[in-house]
Order: sequence, then C-alpha cells, then structure tokens
Amino acid sequence: MKHSIVVPVNQDFNILTLFTESLVKSIAPSSQVIFINDGSGQKVQELLERLQREAPAGVKIEIIRHEYPRGCAVSINEALSMVEGDYIHLLDSDIILNPNWQEKMEATLNSSPTIGMAGGVLLYPQTGGIQHCGITFADTIGRHLFLNATLEDIPQEIFNVQMVIFAMFAMKREVFEKVGYLDEKFFNGYEDFDYQMRAKVAGYSTVINPEIRAYHWERSSGIHRSFNRKNNLARFWKKWGNDIYSDIWDFTLSNLKSRLSTNNLKHGLAFTGIDLAEVRGDAETFWDQLRKSGLVSLTDVHDYSSRFQSNGSIWLPQVLGKELIHSSSRLLFLVDNFTRLLDNRYWIEIRRNASSEDLIIDLYGNVVMINQIYESCWPGTKVR
Repeated sequence: MKHSIVVPVNQDFNILTLFTESLVKSIAPSSQVIFINDGSGQKVQELLERLQREAPAGVKIEIIRHEYPRGCAVSINEALSMVEGDYIHLLDSDIILNPNWQEKMEATLNSSPTIGMAGGVLLYPQTGGIQHCGITFADTIGRHLFLNATLEDIPQEIFNVQMVIFAMFAMKREVFEKVGYLDEKFFNGYEDFDYQMRAKVAGYSTVINPEIRAYHWERSSGIHRSFNRKNNLARFWKKWGNDIYSDIWDFTLSNLKSRLSTNNLKHGLAFTGIDLAEVRGDAETFWDQLRKSGLVSLTDVHDYSSRFQSNGSIWLPQVLGKELIHSSSRLLFLVDNFTRLLDNRYWIEIRRNASSEDLIIDLYGNVVMINQIYESCWPGTKVR
C-alpha cells in the first residue's frame, strides 16, 4: 500500500456519514484505511463494516473496535502498529474531504527532504471561514493562525508552521519510524503538538499547503477532553516551553506589508493606534514590534481595552463615544480577533467620511481594511 489512512471514530452517526461519503469519493488507489471505532456503538460499527465490504478496488479497509472509548492517542497508536503505506495520513471523522487531497499531500511531503509533515486548510462548514491553517505562538500562548479569514487573505504558497492539528495531517513513513508512537500521557489533547515537536528534534519540519482544503465540523472532542485540557497543556509547556518560539509577529508584519501593497498604501504612513486587545502582554509586544518594523508610523496609541466586557462583539460607539470618529488621522485597531468588530456598520459608515484607510490587526495574524468588514458578510466568526 502507498497510503495508510488512520481515522479514530468517536462520532455522531450523521456527521460520520458525511465524512465517509467524501472519503469514498476522493480516496486514491493503493490505500489502506484503518478505522478505530472508539466506543461509538453498534450503528457506527455496522456502517464501517459495510464500507469494508464495499471498498473501492485497490482500497483495503480495516477496523479496530473499542467497546468503550479509550482516547485519541491510544486509538491512533493501535492503528499505527498496522500501517503499511509510505505516507501516513491522520484524519478526524468529522471532516469533508475534497478530490486529490492525497496526491497533494504526497507532493507536498516530497517537495523537500526536510519536510516530514503537512497539513491542509480547514474551513468552517457553516461559514467557509478559516478554522485552521497552522498553530502560531506569541510568548505564552498558541493560536490558530489566520482564524476566520477568507482563503484569499492567507498565503497562497506552501509555508512553514510550528505545528498543525491531527484533524488533517500527513507524514512520511520515515518520520514514524524515527519518532515512534504518540505519548499516551497526553489524554485527548496536545498529543499531536507533542508528536510534531519530537519530529522537529529529529530534523523534520511541518508545513501548510493552502491548496489542500477540507471542511471540519468540530462535532466530537472525545471522552473527558475538557477535563484533561489543563493537565495536557501544562504537560506540553513543561516539556517543550523552551523550544517553542514566538512567530506570530512575523506572520502579522508580513501580512501587514502585503495589505499595504495591495491597497496602494505607502510604507511609513502615519496611523493612530486604537488598542482593544484583552491579552495585554501580547498587545504591548505587538505595538513594540510594529514600531520596530517601520511599516507604519504611530503618532499615538490609545488604550481602550478596559472599556468593554470580555467575549462577544465590541461596539465602537459605546467604547469610543464620539472620540476619533471624525478624525482625519488613519486609525489602526488592535483586537484579539477582528470578527469582534463586525457589528459596527453604523460607526464605520460615519467613519468612512473621514478616512477610508483604517486598518484592523488582530492577534491571530490577520490584517484587514476596516471597509472589508463593512462591505460584505464575513465567512467566519468563531473566536477560539
């Protein structure tokens, strides 16, 4: 077999059928599929057995069954002991695949000897916004890069990231042979990040290919996931904290440079900063990085971060009052995620009379012109 596909299943039946239909339609010949029914019950088991009987020519389907859920790492490890392919794929059972995803993953992995692992772009099925295209880090926190952006607003070429989630993941067999199995002490969380850090130590990098796309429902998180999150996160940072580096500012400033060029704005233009970020440490670092970059000139920075409640929309008429709405200065808003400013059509409409060159930058690497969120329905809104 050329490809081995590992699919842990702890899933709602109807969501699972969307995944299996997309898999059958898109799967390449010479593929081994290993399903792990991790306590999903008899109805799911019968579906998997039917798929096994009706497998397309050249496709081999195997099933592991757990009567009760045993978790992601245990399930994947059991399947990894059976893989036969040169390329190993890990898929969540709640994604919807597009044609040729395996061929694109293979080509991506083969594009460089140092690339050992690859991921694609995952989209919210409800909206079409970016759900995941890599994990980026500030000093103390990881975030989903370019969360809620459009496909047009992310890099169009293969790019390096520190890690991706296992929802849609591929690696060369040699990576598995060197790195081995997942650490089962990570119970339903962060075992994917830990694995890629171990592979990085072995000399392999992780990349995103933006041409590989799938929808991801995020409808199953596995048993006891939320209860183990803090423990998993603490274990990860204790083990790898000194090896993680802050790369969000590189993505953000590169995106800002591109946005200025796309909108015919010269480098060094003067902006007044409007700070609406709740993560204060990252906000201070951002303004420092922005000043050092020389991409824009900051005449002043106003901190309004204490004027609104956490979570949900930030309503600018309430936060800013009449301040700055008629200012001739260009405004540069910093916010945790730009979608928190979507409910401001009235304010932006008035503001357009004074300036059409205001920018929004967020802590996920997004840079958008404020008129973008005025002119269209945005394809993603979930903040995570």
